[in-house]
Amino acid sequence: MKDNLYEAHSQWRSRPQDQRYESLQELIDAVKGRRMRSRSIDVEVEKLSAQTDGEALVFSSPTVVAEPTHYSFGQLSGLIKAPPGYLRTLPTDLAVLNLNHGIKEARGGKPVKLMSISSEEGGLSTLQAVTSSTYGRIWDADVADGVQRVVEKSGGRFYNPKAMVGGQARPSGLYASDHDIFVFMIDGGSVLDAGPRAQLNRGFFAWNSETGAKSFGLMTFLFNMVCGNHIVWGAEDVNKIVIRHTAGGPTRFDVEAVPLLLSYADAPSKPLEDAVKRAQGALLDEKVPESEAELTKQVNRYAQRFAKFTNGEITSAIAFAKAEEGECRTVWQLIQGFTSYARGFDFVDARVDLETRAGKLMDPFNN
Repeated sequence: MKDNLYEAHSQWRSRPQDQRYESLQELIDAVKGRRMRSRSIDVEVEKLSAQTDGEALVFSSPTVVAEPTHYSFGQLSGLIKAPPGYLRTLPTDLAVLNLNHGIKEARGGKPVKLMSISSEEGGLSTLQAVTSSTYGRIWDADVADGVQRVVEKSGGRFYNPKAMVGGQARPSGLYASDHDIFVFMIDGGSVLDAGPRAQLNRGFFAWNSETGAKSFGLMTFLFNMVCGNHIVWGAEDVNKIVIRHTAGGPTRFDVEAVPLLLSYADAPSKPLEDAVKRAQGALLDEKVPESEAELTKQVNRYAQRFAKFTNGEITSAIAFAKAEEGECRTVWQLIQGFTSYARGFDFVDARVDLETRAGKLMDPFNN
């Protein structure tokens, strides 16, 4: 069954400009540089303290003094059960008093792992993350490196697709903030040999947070097209793996995720090719319709066996099938007609509903 994927669209819509990267190499350089300047230490909570460094608030431990990011400030505040949103509204000296009180009350708690990043200019370090001492860090740099290996293995066939940013088409799909990463790649060429109107491409999403904001995730899929706002249309054969940042997380990433990602580019698509070819050769009715009314009856009779469609949906699907496929005689042409019609819906739920019902027409050919 076909589906539409909105994960990349959500990233495209919400990421600020300073989290967008033009090329995979730029993204790799950024996250690798961050890793090279990082250090992690385990520390007892009671050995932490909040201080002021001029106007800035910093946290100190016996071995590091660092200014928190917005995200790590929230992590540490949550650790001592202090409301980060409220603390951010206070003058720095009052925030320090409240934080130190919370740290004092948390004495005897479990140790935490601090991740800090040294400044390239030699200034104050940045506190990137405050996690449990058993946190198993999967590095954003390792995820980016895995994506680069896929690109190299495919001979450069995989790339980040263009999207509309600021009214202009430009490379997109590569994002990294101070606490996470998201990558969207497609192969840009058909891997489904089922005719010019039945081509599917390969794509995948990879995401991670080395600071504890989210688990590592990888989603692979075949798709029909990607529009300018990075909605993935007509996705099939969607597979997903998620790895939490537990003590065994990094090992699972090396043993499970990386091999899966590298093998994906060469995975066979033969079963799907066969299903599409069967749908392409399956007539809605053996009798050639002699009129538009008779064609509508044939389509209605066939389609209603699998899902409920309105007369308007049937009529529109026939029109779109003729416009894009040349005629509406086979099951595949009808499915393409429904899908093309659905793309014009402004309301996402209505679009997904029609595409889901239309996808049921493929059920007899997927076995």
